[in-house]
Amino acid sequence: MYWPALKNAIQNLEEKRFYDVALMYLTQLGYRDLRIVDGKGDGGRDVTCSRDDLRIQLSVRKDWERKINEEASNTALACLHHLIFITNRPISPKAEQGFLQTKYTHKGSVDVTLHDLGRISTSLAQPGVIRQAYEMLGMAVPSVLSSATPKEIALSTILVFSRDAKELRDEVLEATVRAVLLKDPEAPESTIIQKVVSSLPGVNIDRAAKAALTRLRTAGRIVGTATKLWLSETERTTMEAAETEFLISVANDVQSLTAVTGLPEADVRRLLSLSLELLVRNRDFDGSGPFEESVRSFLAEHGLSRKREQIYAELAKTSSARIRQYGATIDQIFSTNTFDIYRALGRRTDITVVLDSSVAMPIIFGLEFGAAKSRYGVAALALKKACQAHKISVSVPRCYLNEMAAHGQKALEWLEIYGALPEDAKVALRASGNAYLSHYTHISETIRASGDQLELKEFLAHFGVAAGRPISRIENRISTLLEKHDIVCVPDVRWDQNIRNKVVEGKPNEFSILIDHDAMVCTMLKNDDAKGFILATWDRVIIEIVEDVARVFADTPARVIDFLSMAAGQNFECEQSFELLSSLLYVDEKVAQRLAAKIEKIDSVEQAYKLQAFVDDARQRGGSSWVLKPEDVAPFLDEDHESRGLNRPGFPGGCLV
Repeated sequence: MYWPALKNAIQNLEEKRFYDVALMYLTQLGYRDLRIVDGKGDGGRDVTCSRDDLRIQLSVRKDWERKINEEASNTALACLHHLIFITNRPISPKAEQGFLQTKYTHKGSVDVTLHDLGRISTSLAQPGVIRQAYEMLGMAVPSVLSSATPKEIALSTILVFSRDAKELRDEVLEATVRAVLLKDPEAPESTIIQKVVSSLPGVNIDRAAKAALTRLRTAGRIVGTATKLWLSETERTTMEAAETEFLISVANDVQSLTAVTGLPEADVRRLLSLSLELLVRNRDFDGSGPFEESVRSFLAEHGLSRKREQIYAELAKTSSARIRQYGATIDQIFSTNTFDIYRALGRRTDITVVLDSSVAMPIIFGLEFGAAKSRYGVAALALKKACQAHKISVSVPRCYLNEMAAHGQKALEWLEIYGALPEDAKVALRASGNAYLSHYTHISETIRASGDQLELKEFLAHFGVAAGRPISRIENRISTLLEKHDIVCVPDVRWDQNIRNKVVEGKPNEFSILIDHDAMVCTMLKNDDAKGFILATWDRVIIEIVEDVARVFADTPARVIDFLSMAAGQNFECEQSFELLSSLLYVDEKVAQRLAAKIEKIDSVEQAYKLQAFVDDARQRGGSSWVLKPEDVAPFLDEDHESRGLNRPGFPGGCLV
């Protein structure tokens, strides 16, 4: 169990180290712009944040009751009405309630929220922040998440792998794009993408926003050019109707809340605005996040703390909160993080992305010539960025490095021929089966358009490919370039004969050495059960061999990027204040309903054998001939069997996207 270990470590921290842990805890809750203010050295420190309506105090003092009363006095002197008190002392619920009812000296004037050792430890033991907490405390996260329940595994699997989750994420992106255009008609594409990125959490949102724009334009829901876009007449009318209906609901809610609070309309609207962030997420008002604290601070500021429960009950009944039906589901989609990937990949915390040669070549071409802004370079950078966000390593097996070098040697045969070809014929080589030729043709065109020049001989020499040079030296050069981009070469393993037989069965006409290479890699993926693997490949045969292993996800590079982008990385553990309200107003309810129904069933069923049905559906990849093994908790099959090139490297030229 992780919680007892964290609790013990935090309780025994010296003062300054506890402050670092407390700041991480506040960040995890969603507070921003945190900064410790030097104090008197009395066992406590003030913390400032992006909000100026409350005080935050960190303390390691044993006499916590006296310290809270002192800090409540300081809060009142600062004309504030809310105190956040964070301590590494264990305080039981009974002791906390006893203090607040009989010993707290500022009841009714300063509202206080107490975060003790137990609450801090529980929060930092949650997926998404536990690794950072362990590292800060000098501890190590186990290689297997032993605490993950079948229910958690099933939920993570659905959120990360299912078609419904991807469709809902796309729908939210499209709703956000449309909301931006409703408020800012005739905005340029660059402005729309920038606003979507600032509104939604996660990685590669800019890439996803561009895709959403393309889908909406293709469907005719938005029209115009890249410099000026607007909603179609039908789309604008539909969205305005939804907004009008919502504004009428808000007006009715203001009336009912005014009767309960006795506040002026402007203040009631502010309270409702603060509360909607919680209502649409279906969150408890008594939680400890920044949204909850904002509401409590508002009530304390207006002397309404004693009527808090009555006001909460009225807020829960508001008609404007009706849109929260699918809010929690959307919140879950954009709250998935690295630990959901861990749980979905056999609970392994050590994850490696493995590139086959047909994928590694366009990636290294794109990374080395990123300035060319080719589509390969853009995709390569997207994959690298996604892996960095999750702190997932990227590797190329040594045998595939050999294939990359051999492909370069093959390209040397084209040097004289390429120079003699007319320009029209050179363009056709973008579809060459040789990765070096196809990508050089594409990259050189891009470079030429910018006024520069790159010869094929120079391109090959950059990767160590030159006449008379032994293949081992070419491998060394490519390995050096890969390592420069934090892509490591892993040693080969001896293949399993049964696995090699399966590769031969799937590729009866393949060269023996390539059969050996694939057998080595499949053996490594299947036998190294201490790790989880994400294999990026176009090779359907390899995918079929390893896809019944729960800790291995194998798919095309484009889908690997999408898979990694579905979950936020380890820098996004905290709650995100994104425009969930806009999404709920304009999102297609049918899309949200499908995923919500599955999640609700998971939440109501505990037995693993019943959850298996949902796991099957989540990782179902559309192949009717596949049979799921009952001993696999989270197996998956290939969804939507699209055409894939079987002759590695390249189809054509080892395309990345």
